[in-house]
Amino acid sequence: MKKLTKFRILTVYCKCSAKLVKYQKGGSGRLIKLQKHRIVKDYFDIFINNFDDKNSDVLCPNCKKRFCTIQLIGGKYVYKINQGQLGNIK
Repeated sequence: MKKLTKFRILTVYCKCSAKLVKYQKGGSGRLIKLQKHRIVKDYFDIFINNFDDKNSDVLCPNCKKRFCTIQLIGGKYVYKINQGQLGNIK
C-alpha cells in the first residue's frame, strides 16, 4: 500500500445535504471512489464498520438512496460513488 504524502481533507455530503464522511483525497480530479483506510471520520458508521460483499449497495441513512456500491478494484474493496447522489464536497 502506497503511503499518501500529499492530500487534502474533504467533507463529503449526500445530495440530500447529509454529512457522510471526511476523506483524505490525493491528487486532483473528481472523487470517484472511497478507500476505507483513507476515511478520517465516518459520521453515520456506514463505511468503517461495513463488511458487506462485493456489489452491495451503501445507502444514505437520511434519504435511503444508493450513495455508493462496494466494488473489487485492484485487489481491494472500495466504495464506488454514485455521482448522481454525490452532493457538495468541501
